Amino acid sequence: MTDTIPAEGTTFDGAGFNDVDSRFLERGKLRQVLMRDARGAATDISPHNDDGTIKWTPFAQDGTWRNDLCAFRRIDGRWQVNPDDTQGFHIAGAFKEGDGPSTKPNIREDDFMILQSNFPFDSDIVEEGEPFSFTAVETAKPLIRRLRNNLPLNAPDGTVLVELPGGANAGWSRPLDADNVERQCLLVSEFKKGGLPIYTVDGYSLAKVTGIGASKKDKRDSEAAELTYMPLPDGYFMAMVDGVFRPILRHTWVGGSGWAALSGLITPEVWTVTLGAQTSGTFDLSWGGNTAAGIAYNATGANVKSALVAMDDGYSASDWAVTGSAGGPYTVTPPLPNLLTGNGSSLSNPGNFTIAPVTS
Repeated sequence: MTDTIPAEGTTFDGAGFNDVDSRFLERGKLRQVLMRDARGAATDISPHNDDGTIKWTPFAQDGTWRNDLCAFRRIDGRWQVNPDDTQGFHIAGAFKEGDGPSTKPNIREDDFMILQSNFPFDSDIVEEGEPFSFTAVETAKPLIRRLRNNLPLNAPDGTVLVELPGGANAGWSRPLDADNVERQCLLVSEFKKGGLPIYTVDGYSLAKVTGIGASKKDKRDSEAAELTYMPLPDGYFMAMVDGVFRPILRHTWVGGSGWAALSGLITPEVWTVTLGAQTSGTFDLSWGGNTAAGIAYNATGANVKSALVAMDDGYSASDWAVTGSAGGPYTVTPPLPNLLTGNGSSLSNPGNFTIAPVTS
């Protein structure tokens, strides 16, 4: 940053004051709430490990939604156990228009007043909260019955207790001695900008119900009651925040090709990795949340391909295409269009290391 005042100024547009971008506006109808019981380390959704690498994410390696999040799926009109290895979340279902999931942050501050002024001399936050609420209208769903009666969704070993719809002798009770069950919640959104999807997920690792609204039984309203939850620290939820690994209350995951398009990276299919002049060292390549580390500065295209294939990403040698002579440049075609990144800090000339999408 410089303190030098420029000799000549510019217009409102020239100063960048009119650089508004509607792609940052978040609104749309694709909203969902995913719930499961919080079970400590067994349901740790920390976004990062202590070295900054990805630990958990709601997105698949190709940048789209994971298909293993939900415990139940509606298949051919019937509710069934998800055939994929499941994370055990349950969807709240439909919401009345204008009554989608909402957050209501609150802050209480303490103002220090002095005799000589009518304005605070100092102010400090003494209490914060970030409750969220939703009103699911599919009130006959077993999940909503259990949430409404504050019943567990999972046994201590993780076994799903939520019933599949249609079972014989169905019924739910409100126990006199029920615990305030600890829940885990994902507030899920998808909206399109420029025809490309942007995904956002607000994740709360631990929350307890603090309010159950009124429900009405008549022919025009659903019997839905607003459920309000207060997020709480759980001792497991951690993230890398500005380079520091620290406890968090909420994390927002953002992804999708619409998000990548904001930087001009519209999920290209082919990438060029250039090392330039190097005399020693190694470099890393990362794709789909995995990293091929310690690739030699004078590696051949075949060596680079072997390193990428060795990543634990479920893809084999036939899924990758890499060409290039010893020392590069290399042309890399991943199994799916997704962001390819890398680290050349261990090379003898790190500044020469670049990764660029092939756009034509």
